[in-house]
Amino acid sequence: MSPTERYQRIAQIIDEAYQTYEEGLVALRKRVVEDMRRKLKEGDVLDYSREGSTPRSAPAGTPR
Repeated sequence: MSPTERYQRIAQIIDEAYQTYEEGLVALRKRVVEDMRRKLKEGDVLDYSREGSTPRSAPAGTPR
């Protein structure tokens, strides 16, 4: 196998691995979105108003 053929084979393996990785991310995102939609529909959304917590949009050190 020539160096060019080896390089092409390595590039093909990397492309296949990246495609598999991307497909896994897409599947994970779909599951997360479906789960969140189900939780919203069922009313199981977590309450983030715990004592001592601050909203993400509040700058650090800003009194509530």
